[in-house]
Amino acid sequence: VLPDSISKIEGPAFRGCSALESITLPKSITNIHWYLFEDCSSLKSITIPDSVTSIEGEAFKNCSSLSSIIIPDGVTSIEKRAFENCSSLSSITIPDSVTNIKDFTFMGCSSLKSIHLPYGITDIKEGTFNVCRSLNSITIPNSVTNIEACTFLGCSSLHSITIPNSVTSIDNGVFDSNLKHIYYTGFRKQWLAIF
Repeated sequence: VLPDSISKIEGPAFRGCSALESITLPKSITNIHWYLFEDCSSLKSITIPDSVTSIEGEAFKNCSSLSSIIIPDGVTSIEKRAFENCSSLSSITIPDSVTNIKDFTFMGCSSLKSIHLPYGITDIKEGTFNVCRSLNSITIPNSVTNIEACTFLGCSSLHSITIPNSVTSIDNGVFDSNLKHIYYTGFRKQWLAIF
């Protein structure tokens, strides 16, 4: 447990602390900085305070023992590769305050089975769920207009997906070959105009 007198923790302060199993961050910090917990392979639990507004790039990359995480209300941005290769992560709660999820954020989270994306994001960035082999359910909000390349590539358990009619652009190579059904909530003419 870190004291509340600490207002800033620079990355990579805990990078590679392979014996660290749990940590409670002080209520005074506003950012989880780049690389802060990267390669903390034994980290199982972390308490993120409500004061945090952003989770920066690769903050939890390769935290292979982290099984669940709750992102507090107030966080608006999750930067690229923040949870990449968190192979035990099966549950994550993302509040609607998050409006920006960057590239490859959950790439390689092979235990993640379902996720509810927050209303307010407009883009699902490149490779966001790449190689999430257990992902079988995802809720895409009708605020999303663009789905970028490789987003669901390697998601071998995702057999069906619903695309809201707010989506106007889908890049090539978005879906895995195991995807059987795409349900679109708009009209045929709208769907044909996407590609």
